[in-house]
Amino acid sequence: MAQKKLSVYGNLVSTANNKVENLYLVVDHQSIVFVVKNRLLNEFVAIEHFVNTPDQPGWNQLIGYLQNNSTLIHSVFNKIYFVMNSARMILTKEHAVDDSLQYANELQLVFGIEPAEEIYTTTIDAKHFLVYGVPDELSSLLTRTFPTGKWQHYASFLLQNNSVNELQLVLFDAHFMIHIKEQGETKLLNHYPLGEKDQNIYMVLNACIQSGVDTNTVNLKVIGQPQDHAAFVQTLIPYFMSATVANINDAGIGAAINKENPNPTYAPYFIF
Repeated sequence: MAQKKLSVYGNLVSTANNKVENLYLVVDHQSIVFVVKNRLLNEFVAIEHFVNTPDQPGWNQLIGYLQNNSTLIHSVFNKIYFVMNSARMILTKEHAVDDSLQYANELQLVFGIEPAEEIYTTTIDAKHFLVYGVPDELSSLLTRTFPTGKWQHYASFLLQNNSVNELQLVLFDAHFMIHIKEQGETKLLNHYPLGEKDQNIYMVLNACIQSGVDTNTVNLKVIGQPQDHAAFVQTLIPYFMSATVANINDAGIGAAINKENPNPTYAPYFIF
């Protein structure tokens, strides 16, 4: 059954006539995370993390559970972003004619046809688009509760990274993402299941090989570190020129999160 894994609340001040907080609703195949940011103070002021147990796939029960167990679902927000966090996405070049069907065909060529989904695109720069799919069922369930919500993909926030030579390794409960930049250009962006230690290490190093990047010339930036996978990260670090682990700033609810979670487990939800 669905359950609440974490909830931390700070000072939420939005009213119907003074909306100063934005909601980021991060969704993957087994969890939903509410993250609230005060856009004036540039501080995160609340978080809720809900998960499905493995025997309850899909979103119906999870979203139904939110109705009675989420405090934030009843709050007032300035803007609401649905943030899809799935493997079904590609980074592609802009076409001469802006044709949504052409982008959908590219996505389906890589992942296969998924008839019950909506295809979205996000402009990354003058020449590139992020293309991703959102299941119709999920979109309908969320829009019913948050009619003003707009879709983004988590990868679009990673692609805003301004570093020159860096591998961003973002770890979630059951999967991780890799974004490699060399000489300021994206060389690879991909999504992987989180497995055993040796498998994870192989996936990261093989991604560097496949993209033609020498690990000795790039910095490893780790965002998120589930406790069960700390050894994987520590083993990986010596392969790179240097390494940093992203921490959550103590402002807003940061201090409370850091006190309850000594490993920077929730850092991936504080990048918005």
